[in-house]
Amino acid sequence: MTALVLWCATELAAANPGHVRDLIEADRWREAVEEARALALSAPDDLDARACLGESLYRAGRIDEAGAALLPVVEQTGAPARALAQLGLVRAAQGRDDEAGALLDRALAAAPEDRWVLYRVSGAARTRAEGTRLLREYLARSAGDDPDRIEGAKGTIRLYDALGERKVWVASSRPERVELPLSPLVGTAGRGWIVEARLAGNKKLRLLLDTGSTGLFVVERAVKKAGLSPLAEETVFAGGGSGRAKSARGLLSSLAIGGLVFRDALVTTTRDEFDPQGRFHGVLGVSSLAGYMVTLDLDRGRLVLEPPPSEPAGEPYWSVGGQMLVRATAAGAAEDGLFLFDTGASRSMIATSYASMIPSAAASGPATVRTYGGNVSGADALRGVTLRFLAASSRGEPVHRSDLTRRSRLGGVEIAGFLGLDVLDGTIVRIDTSRQRVSVSGPAR
Repeated sequence: MTALVLWCATELAAANPGHVRDLIEADRWREAVEEARALALSAPDDLDARACLGESLYRAGRIDEAGAALLPVVEQTGAPARALAQLGLVRAAQGRDDEAGALLDRALAAAPEDRWVLYRVSGAARTRAEGTRLLREYLARSAGDDPDRIEGAKGTIRLYDALGERKVWVASSRPERVELPLSPLVGTAGRGWIVEARLAGNKKLRLLLDTGSTGLFVVERAVKKAGLSPLAEETVFAGGGSGRAKSARGLLSSLAIGGLVFRDALVTTTRDEFDPQGRFHGVLGVSSLAGYMVTLDLDRGRLVLEPPPSEPAGEPYWSVGGQMLVRATAAGAAEDGLFLFDTGASRSMIATSYASMIPSAAASGPATVRTYGGNVSGADALRGVTLRFLAASSRGEPVHRSDLTRRSRLGGVEIAGFLGLDVLDGTIVRIDTSRQRVSVSGPAR
């Protein structure tokens, strides 16, 4: 009996908000969720304990569940700053920006010197000057924090200092409807879909249409003499190579995607080729197409931009750090997961942690996976995995597996994997960028 009492006392001592947060920082998010649930049940009036539950659910990739747990907390007088900030991040991920801004303002007012709050509020600052101020405040208190987080903050400051308050991605021509062909990318190095853009001087730029990209990334040689104004250097946290890639940021004087024309398009450049065969010059995410209903016909090869429908349709997606994330599952897995919706990947990838929940998964040897920054270290191929999202599913091809812990930690949410063209090719994808909804259907025959 004495031993049991001592064990219970030890467990209760460990179960506290600080310990839950230590588990989150150590990427032990499953344990964090379990402990936070028990803590919230044992101390229902402890607002900080309930805030921890929301923080752990968010890190686990259960974004809407985190919001449901946090909402009653922030409605209380004296709501913890972390609860306010975390719900602000939930609302931002859901595309509810006005609510997010108000919550993050409250969090900063409640804890103006908390580095956890400072870092997270900085991403939603209304001006770059304010974002820079918050990041400098964070860096002054950052000793002992995650090195990648610190490096990312420094890179953002350099970019903000170079840009000032100059607007980027300014549409000088924005037609109500745009329709363009997508050219299939074929060959031994992978598959994909290419859209042709034009730079200043009418120079052609072939871009891989990549919903998994957070912006526009191009090889430097393709834009160096086509209206590029260099800005600053930054570290891109990519999946390949060392996980860090030195890149340069700049502004393109003009970028046209059909009749949609931008000036001062913010671009990240690299000297490394995106495609060993030189078939395309970079990748384009969907962030530049914001405000449109984006239709990707990955059967007949066409891109259509048009006004969003009057009523929302499709399933929600979440935007975290510019990543388009959806809930998908693998057949036989214990639970679903948060996946990057990635038309730029010829083959899907699953995280090592998620693969462990798929009984049918079997390794079939090492795999060469090339991404921004170089080849992915330690990747292998898995057989026996069927991924499903809405009407789409993989077709028995092997998928890749890799450790995505670093990416998940930096983004703040657990990424179970990437949904690539082995799942999405041959379908029609509709992305309502105004309401953050996505649908996937079979082609009309």
